[in-house]
This record gives sequence, structure tokens and C-alpha cells, in this order.
Amino acid sequence: MTYRNQFDKELEELKISLIHMGDMVIKHINEGFQSFLSLDSSLAQSIIEKDKLVNEQEYKIEKECMRIILREQPVAKDLRLITAVLKMITDLERIGDHAADISKMTIFMENTHHHFETKQAGLITKACAKMISQALESFVNNDIELAYEVIREDDIVDNYFEEIKNAVANAIRSSSIDADYALYLMMVAKYLERIGDHAVNIAEWVIFSITGEHKKLNPI
Repeated sequence: MTYRNQFDKELEELKISLIHMGDMVIKHINEGFQSFLSLDSSLAQSIIEKDKLVNEQEYKIEKECMRIILREQPVAKDLRLITAVLKMITDLERIGDHAADISKMTIFMENTHHHFETKQAGLITKACAKMISQALESFVNNDIELAYEVIREDDIVDNYFEEIKNAVANAIRSSSIDADYALYLMMVAKYLERIGDHAVNIAEWVIFSITGEHKKLNPI
């Protein structure tokens, strides 16, 4: 195996590790939201505890990136790719934190009386998971158009968030929602909206890895 082939193999393994981390946080988001809907405190607690696995994966990837940089001294596109990975794992770790935060809302809600549902909460969760998956897919395939599509999809997440806010506000005015539950639901929606922002960050770093330009389209 030539030096270049070995180096390419290391970069591919780095991508695989990143995808694994992404799959972990997507699973935690979906399970965290499910725990909230069903008030399943056992599931919520398990997600909170599993957040350490996301942190461990971040450390593992960061360590591997630094090893490659020190040993291979990559330049140009190779260096951009590794830099992008280092940035993306930070966003994935924050997404994992938000999944744990959603699960904490489930535990806080144990003594509330909830009977209010909004379909937008489920839709925003699916939209966020899709954005993360597509952002990572765009990285693996060097698909800049898909990365830009992820950035555009953040508008959908923002719209769902606004719809949830309006629905909760109307329910509060009509006294058809428990006050504590309204607060926790809004916090969950905000965590999901932030997850969408982190997915945009990942897409921005994909674009950087391909073009060498990092245009900040997100305030995070």
C-alpha cells in the first residue's frame, strides 16, 4: 500500500467515525423526544447517561485528528477536511447535549398534568434529524449542493418553532394547557431549534472542506 493510499484510508476511517457519532446523536434526539411525548422517565434517564458516549466519541475523533496532523502534516484539501471534522464534532457534541436536555425536561415534567399536543413538535424533530443526516451525507460525498440544501431547510425548522410558540401562547390564553408543561414544551422546542442551527454549522464546514471558504450563515 502506497503512502497516499494509507493516508486516504485514515481519512475514510475518520469519516466513518464521524458518521457513527452522527448516528448516535440522531438516535438520542429521537429517543429524547419520544421520552418527552410518553413521559418515559426511564428512557429519558438512559439518554442522559448515554450522552457520555457521545463525549467519548468526540474525544476519540479529536485525538485521531491531532495524531494525523502531527504525523502526516497535511496541507490544502486534506488539512481542510481534518479541520472541518474537528469543527463538526463540536457541533455534534452540542447536539448530543441538547438531546440530553430534552430528556431532562421529561424528568422535570413527572408531576405536571399534560394534555396538550402539537403536531409541529414531531415535525420539527424529524426535520432536525433529517438535517443532521443530510449534512453528514454531504460531507462524505463532497456534495456541496446538499450542504446548501441543509442550510435552506433551517427555515423549515424555524417556521415550526414559531408555530409551536403561537400554539402554546394561544393555549395559555385559553387556559387549555398546564403552565409548567407549556414552559417545558417551549424549552424542548427551543432545544430542537438550536439543533437545527448546529446542523447548519456542520453544513457550513462541509462547504469549507470543499471550497476553502467558510461563510458564516448562522449566528451560533
